[in-house]
Amino acid sequence: MVIALVIVFMIALALSFYEERLVERDKVISFILFGIALIFIAGTRGVFDTPDSLEYEEMFYDAGSGTLLEAANEPTFRFFSVTLRDAGFGINALFFLYALISVPLHLRCLWKMSTLPMLSLVVYLSYYYQMHDLVQMRCSVASVLFLFAIYYYCEQKKIYAFFCILAGIFFHYSAAAGFLIFFFNNKEWSRWKVWTSCLIVPVGLVVYYSGIDISYIVPEGLGGDKLETYRKLRDSGIDEELAGWDLKGNAVIWLNVLLFYGALAYRTTLAEYCKYTHLMIKILALAFVCLFFLHNVSAVLASRLCDYFEVVTIILWTAAVYAFSPLIAGKVLINFVSLLRFVLSMLFYAMALLTLDR
Repeated sequence: MVIALVIVFMIALALSFYEERLVERDKVISFILFGIALIFIAGTRGVFDTPDSLEYEEMFYDAGSGTLLEAANEPTFRFFSVTLRDAGFGINALFFLYALISVPLHLRCLWKMSTLPMLSLVVYLSYYYQMHDLVQMRCSVASVLFLFAIYYYCEQKKIYAFFCILAGIFFHYSAAAGFLIFFFNNKEWSRWKVWTSCLIVPVGLVVYYSGIDISYIVPEGLGGDKLETYRKLRDSGIDEELAGWDLKGNAVIWLNVLLFYGALAYRTTLAEYCKYTHLMIKILALAFVCLFFLHNVSAVLASRLCDYFEVVTIILWTAAVYAFSPLIAGKVLINFVSLLRFVLSMLFYAMALLTLDR
């Protein structure tokens, strides 16, 4: 699996330097072949090949049992698991099914939203394919539906955006946070809002490391009761086990922080090539608010919401190439960042696998 993924990533990276020279037919064929390979990689993985896969196997066979674990899963997961299991299939059939839904949706979304879809594919493979399609497969479908919601929202088809987010909730409950995009628009921030947004990360770091718990000051009617539930989960000790990477060593987060400030500085230029830029910058700011300000309430809640909103970085990293001249300089930099993310993700998951009970 690892060798196959490395080969796919390196081929996509190489093609990204020449995609403007490829005719439309060749790019379409390439995307189809990449899709088949990625579905195969995700569908044939073993339960000890990636973190969470063993837990998914337990959830798969527990579906329909009426236990507390089964009740906590989304309806689509329960339906898929029971249907496949009753038909005599094993866990890999579930992996294949989620990959068959997620991967084509991702590739179609990248094709629609990016002016450089092959480069966007490299960015997607560098982190999100590994984190979502190979680990958190329910989040993968919810996240790509959120990207489609952004697409339709910016195209003034808000009812489609609404139903994309609603559909995402059936795959992962955290997708309900996606409705927050209806409080934003795709217009450029005023200067004072730009300067205010620049304070999100430094102020957030103060809150993050000072241990301030905002669940005590949020009224119940505005979600304080839900935050209290997560606080109890945190106090039980389960929360930290599920939280993922520690912030200090999370290079992906710090690279996205760099992207955020870079996108703010060159927002006008980026918007000329990517019509979703202004809305995506706001969503990325929201991701950092979730990560820094909710961490002391629940590390897992903060991490999940941040990952969900940060899916916009697939498109923003691609758009960032237009901040450089010549364009090839931007491609070299973005591909270097993608290669770094790819290697770091591989190393992180390798270390996580060492802790599995086999």
